Amino acid sequence: MGKRTSYDALDVAVTLLKRREGIDKTMKLARYALILAVSEAETRARRDDSALASTSTAEFIRAGTALERSLGNARRALRLGKFLGNVADLRDVARDAEADGKRGWRRWASAAAACAALEGAYYFLEQGVWLSKAGVTMREKSTLDRLVRWSARAEVASYVFSIACSRDEWRDAARDARDARRALANGDAEGESEEALRARVARAENAKRDAALAMFQDFVDGVLSFEDAVDAPGVEISSERLVNALGLLAAALDFHGKLSAAIETLEEAS
Repeated sequence: MGKRTSYDALDVAVTLLKRREGIDKTMKLARYALILAVSEAETRARRDDSALASTSTAEFIRAGTALERSLGNARRALRLGKFLGNVADLRDVARDAEADGKRGWRRWASAAAACAALEGAYYFLEQGVWLSKAGVTMREKSTLDRLVRWSARAEVASYVFSIACSRDEWRDAARDARDARRALANGDAEGESEEALRARVARAENAKRDAALAMFQDFVDGVLSFEDAVDAPGVEISSERLVNALGLLAAALDFHGKLSAAIETLEEAS
């Protein structure tokens, strides 16, 4: 018999939604699902000649669009102060570099430092976008457009360095799995039991999978943000359906990551 878990779906949902990231990614999934549904409804409405169907479809489009915009604004509000976490990450990267003997600018010369700085800039600028859309300050459309553009540029750049970090994690995990398999094959365990080596291989393979998923997710998110970052005629994905499908895919991957983290937390506690 397999190991019996001491938690259920309700426990997973509660654990997921206790965290800011869990709420954020749940709203992201709902938002992109609505965007896709509303877009498909608009496409059908253009082909539908029935007045009754058109009325019900128009109401769905109105309600879905309102909810989607509300979710977008709520996600921005939920990120209040989130850039401080990136500042802390940047500080920790510098401390680790100093511990390794690096001084001056060399403390910041890493993909991890660049990713933390750029992601922090993105979250900081997103607070400006939120305040502008709420009508609190910087209410001019030209100012909002600039905030959105620079926010997207920082976001896309952060994905580049995030992919570099995930690539390094994948390589480290692949090396660890290879060393553990070699030890199993050659009987050279160096104090580790066969069971421990097999567990080490499993952990390394899981780490490889997570790193690969993270790279794919960052790539998809980067593609979706690239249009806003460049803001130039002709630099866009022509198929709206493809854009919406990619957005939903990215949201699903984000949600899956946070859901898995919630399950791991419960497994560790059980």
